[in-house]
Amino acid sequence: MTELPAPAIPGTATQGMRELLHAVREGREAAVPKLVGALTDAERRACLPVLKSWRPIVRDRWDDRHVPVRAALRLAGVGCCTGVAAAAQWLSAGDLWWAGGDPALVAEALGHRDPEWLGRVAYRLAERRTVAEGAYPLIARLVHAAGCEPPTTDGVVLGWKLNVPTRGLTIRDSLRDDPFLTVMVPRLLEVPEACSDFQHSWGGEPGWPAALAGLAEEGRLSREMLIDGCLSRLLAGGRPGVLKGFLALLTALDLTEDERAAHTLAWVRMLPDAHPLVAARAQEILAGLDEAGRLETEHLVEASEAALFRPEKKLVRAQLSMLDKAMKRQRSRTDELLRVAAEAFGHEEHSLQERALALVVRHRKHASGTALAGLSASAGRLGPDLRKRAAEALDGAVVAAEDTGAAAVEGDLLPPAPGAERLEPAPATSAAIAEETGVLLRTVGTPAQWERVLNGLVVHAHADLPGLRTALEPVVAQPMPNGTADPLKRGLSTVLASLMGMPSQHRSVVREAVMHQCPHSALQAVPLIRAAEIAMRVKSDPLPFLLATPTWSTGTIAASELVARIAAYERSGAEPGQADLDQALLRVEREIPDEARQAAATLTSPAGRRLAAWLAAGGLPDPAAPVTGPALRHSPHRRALVPTGGFSGYDDRPEPFRSLLAAHDPVGSPCRCWGGWPCSAHAFTVLPRHREVVAARMLLSFGDLAESDELGEGTPVLPALAASGGPAGPAAHLLLAYGLGARRTEEQLFAVDALLALAAGGQLDAARLGQSIAELTGLHRLKLQRIAAALREVVQAGAYATVWAVLSAALPPLLRGTAPHGLSALLSLAAECAERSGEHEGIPEIDELAARPGSSQLVKQARRIKSATAAGRRGGAG
Repeated sequence: MTELPAPAIPGTATQGMRELLHAVREGREAAVPKLVGALTDAERRACLPVLKSWRPIVRDRWDDRHVPVRAALRLAGVGCCTGVAAAAQWLSAGDLWWAGGDPALVAEALGHRDPEWLGRVAYRLAERRTVAEGAYPLIARLVHAAGCEPPTTDGVVLGWKLNVPTRGLTIRDSLRDDPFLTVMVPRLLEVPEACSDFQHSWGGEPGWPAALAGLAEEGRLSREMLIDGCLSRLLAGGRPGVLKGFLALLTALDLTEDERAAHTLAWVRMLPDAHPLVAARAQEILAGLDEAGRLETEHLVEASEAALFRPEKKLVRAQLSMLDKAMKRQRSRTDELLRVAAEAFGHEEHSLQERALALVVRHRKHASGTALAGLSASAGRLGPDLRKRAAEALDGAVVAAEDTGAAAVEGDLLPPAPGAERLEPAPATSAAIAEETGVLLRTVGTPAQWERVLNGLVVHAHADLPGLRTALEPVVAQPMPNGTADPLKRGLSTVLASLMGMPSQHRSVVREAVMHQCPHSALQAVPLIRAAEIAMRVKSDPLPFLLATPTWSTGTIAASELVARIAAYERSGAEPGQADLDQALLRVEREIPDEARQAAATLTSPAGRRLAAWLAAGGLPDPAAPVTGPALRHSPHRRALVPTGGFSGYDDRPEPFRSLLAAHDPVGSPCRCWGGWPCSAHAFTVLPRHREVVAARMLLSFGDLAESDELGEGTPVLPALAASGGPAGPAAHLLLAYGLGARRTEEQLFAVDALLALAAGGQLDAARLGQSIAELTGLHRLKLQRIAAALREVVQAGAYATVWAVLSAALPPLLRGTAPHGLSALLSLAAECAERSGEHEGIPEIDELAARPGSSQLVKQARRIKSATAAGRRGGAG
């Protein structure tokens, strides 16, 4: 038997109340419903304050022995609540939720309530997304008891779907007699996460698309509803996994020709910006409709205008092929369709311009004079080499090359590099800091947000701990999201536990932060040990504020500001936290004003004297040994790694600061931590103004993420790398190369922004970046198509000369030996940059490739580059 300690049961309790409260104290959950039902409304109201007073006692007990008590308390409390909102809040409270409980027992405990009240509780639970999914069995039972329509919030729909498969039955069989089928399925098609596994089937289970299509055949679901819902989601876009699921549903429905024709506009509207898989399916359906004579010319024109400017070469080629076949079938459409085909003359991909020109040349004899004149004008958008061919094919009517296109320019007009932003002060109220804390626990957050919240909690705990605890109660009552592996969230959770008087685990955090340290793990251990220190001080000697809160978003602290903070500590008699002071010193800006040194010299505390000596010495110096590398490590995989020198004079510092400032040799003395956690923008604020040191320690884990195509977890660090100070050496440029080769466009854009920022700040070594791209490609770490796509984004910002400088360094090693896949895309971009940047230097490897016979894309693009550099040399000589 598991009993609750005091407070005792009130002496004024009736016999029925005593029986219920004893059942709760003893964890007899199954007995609670009948005992609650036997009470009067007055007795239930009298029990509720007692049950509320027991919640903090239960909250502090985390062992399995108290799970039955929590479950019984949750059941008794909801049975005694008189209001709908109070009952829903009690059922979903985080401190009771994880104890679980049988939904049938909850419904039995609420059996004395009228149906309308039960339905309102169900809808209240459904409104809370984080609760509704897990509470679906309870919500369903309450809906049945209330006899009302089920709520269809996102959380309820997800919970319904999760509970559909029945042991021994297929999804189709499980759904056939589901009472909520016709209500839930339309919403199922609207909730993004609900269809993320639609494309999967397993064992004897055909999967959801087959089940829904089969039920439509049986007449249990509307076929038109499924088609409309599927097309709406494909038009709306989303994650590839979700879209694949809806494409699978489309396949399962096997639309008739009439159904396809009825949704012609939907297919056309998918072509401008839908996911490539979706656009390809729409294109295939439109091609079939055109072959069947069921696609109006205006719809073919609209579809072509959209498809011909997509970046995916396969889609553009397919659309040009569709136009070719359409003109062969019906010559009367030639003028209009040739005009559309000529839109591809302006495509960024040279090979597609060439294909469009070939199409125009093939059908020109069926075009009118007016159409040919328009084609001649459009041909001015072709590349220089293709314009000459167009002039010959179109009877010399093409606008001269020198009159069209952008002129070559020297240098780039780069966008200004973003500047550092000053951190805002801590939130003014406990309610505000509690709200920001709750948001941060469930999001990634910027380094500035983490520092602001941490400092805000310390400030308000020092000023009014009871008030802060009251404000934080709703935050800690919510179920904590997954993320204990994230040191920032683990550290913040440790601080919150101490603030609320709960076991904080800060001792285990300290042990983790000081044991088994290495240069990688130190980057995560520093934030952890600061958090553990705060948690310890909250219990014994609260800090008035944190010393190490940055002045700027880059993580640096103005020297004068740190002097003022330690002076305030001296006036109040507060003792700084050791880890907080160590971190603060590492964050001092390199530019130290004389007045800051003079003010520090007047400080008298040990921390003040240490700061004065630190500022007098100029702060943290550069590493003792210069950065060398990159070097190859051959086991267990070939990787490009960079060793860094240590900071001299810091061997006596406590961990993790000793490891943070130690030398790092990943080749000769590798760590056994697999690179640790350091793919976080926060790492650059741990050691600001030394980005190369931090970048070198990220390379192992960053490279592993890149190799597994999961670089999305790491790419947000690249803008932080660009914003940080200090030299950008081989490690920084290797990270940048990895980022340019990321799988998703949104991930590549982080690298693009970082490249532009480094270039604008004069910190980009274009030749080094090009060499890094070539090296990682040789190690099979990068795919050149992705590099070309990312660098094209840089070009679109106007940085032709910068990209040419990168590619002119990357191409020579890439051209030696077997050409890697995707090299033609890189050569095409290089040719465009050479034509637009006014570069004069040729590349011997390019000249050699251009001299080869044949008409492959590699040879064609090499000839373009050779022609452009030769023209540049002639222009320079002239």
